[in-house]
Amino acid sequence: MLRQQVSGKKKKLNDLNLSCGWKDCKLSFIGEWQLNKHIAEHLEQAEQQLFEEEYICAWVECDFVTKCLEEFERHCYYHGYYYNLLLQGKRVCELHPEIPACCALERHGNNLPELKQNFRCGWADCNRAFVSIVEFQDHIVQHASFEYEIQKSPDDERPKTQCNWNLCNKVLENKYRLIEHISTHSNKKHVACYHCGELFRTKTTLFDHLRRQPDNNTHKFQCAQCFKFFATEKLLRGHGVRHVNCFKCTMCDMTCNSASSLTTHIRYRHLKDRPYKCSECDTRCVRVSDLEKHKQYVHSKLVHQCDQPGCQYSVRTYTQMRRHFLEVHGNNPIFYACHCCERFFKTGKSLSIHLIKKHGFRLPSGHKRFTYRLDENGFYRLETTRIESLEVTQQILDPHIKNETDHSKSMTGTCYEIVNPINNDFERIIVSNDANEAHLVGEVTISLPSLKDEF
Repeated sequence: MLRQQVSGKKKKLNDLNLSCGWKDCKLSFIGEWQLNKHIAEHLEQAEQQLFEEEYICAWVECDFVTKCLEEFERHCYYHGYYYNLLLQGKRVCELHPEIPACCALERHGNNLPELKQNFRCGWADCNRAFVSIVEFQDHIVQHASFEYEIQKSPDDERPKTQCNWNLCNKVLENKYRLIEHISTHSNKKHVACYHCGELFRTKTTLFDHLRRQPDNNTHKFQCAQCFKFFATEKLLRGHGVRHVNCFKCTMCDMTCNSASSLTTHIRYRHLKDRPYKCSECDTRCVRVSDLEKHKQYVHSKLVHQCDQPGCQYSVRTYTQMRRHFLEVHGNNPIFYACHCCERFFKTGKSLSIHLIKKHGFRLPSGHKRFTYRLDENGFYRLETTRIESLEVTQQILDPHIKNETDHSKSMTGTCYEIVNPINNDFERIIVSNDANEAHLVGEVTISLPSLKDEF
């Protein structure tokens, strides 16, 4: 049990007046540290009042019960931490009346997450554990401050400081960046939505949470690639990066927008390993989920029955049932439209055969099928462009060039290319804010807002 508390804490500018939520306690404290110290006193008393070998949380509107003393302590300390975040969120929303109110389900009581383990520090050679999340988060900050002091030199007033968290060697430009970075390892939150209780790392993400809700979404910002709407320009820019392919397969010209997508591609297209074998036939699968789908579709007798009155339609997969509901009961049929001759098809497979036989299309390198996207008219059409980073483009055009560019730089650049993956001549258009970057590969420069997030 936590007994020692750090004393002499300076009052922060954002410290709030926090009332203790313990039943029959009406005391208030300035900041979470003072409240945390007070909760320790309640825990000492609660330990002496063990009832039927169970510890019962006495926080208002909380019915948590456990037989584990440490779990009980973690839970109670978290109450003070969580209450401070709720009030911080409430205050920042009051200071910004232009931000819409939360429309999500209202939180009931103080439902805290399950805290089955102590909070353990992952700094190299530390490995300390804490039952109080407030003390744990402060301990992390002390690591960052101390690391800065031991790495700086008299000749360098602002030395770069390395993060020594396990499996992380990132170098930050100053102490404050390191403190901000290390909070991602400790999952530190700064505000919570007072209405629904969701936790956030910054007030900006809290505001995004409020703006992006369906009732608050103004639908002013639309993605030109997939036509989705977003509540703010920042959310649209963050989404736009997902359309940029920054990862290229070393065995073909397939490009992906994430490392996980590239890993999936390699496992399915280039590796022969199929570790999961069906117990009822000779089929082998890459993943457990694939095996489960195979059993459901081929061997299971379970069917989905349409729940509409008078409809006897049944099918084995949920996807087919969803399509049936949209086409028959929702009056919203799914059509695939050919962009060359405007013929319509009910399935993407039928349109793919049509494109290959009638219009001479060939599958892009690395792909086993064409990609279709929903257009603004409600039809699925062939995706004829994809956006790639310049580094990926150079690897495709000249695979023998060694990429000496810092990988992190490719993720934050502002110069991208629109690539036609079907034409064998690789028609390419540079998309950039800076016309000086266009000489690298392309011929045409298009103005595009920076895709880099602004926080």
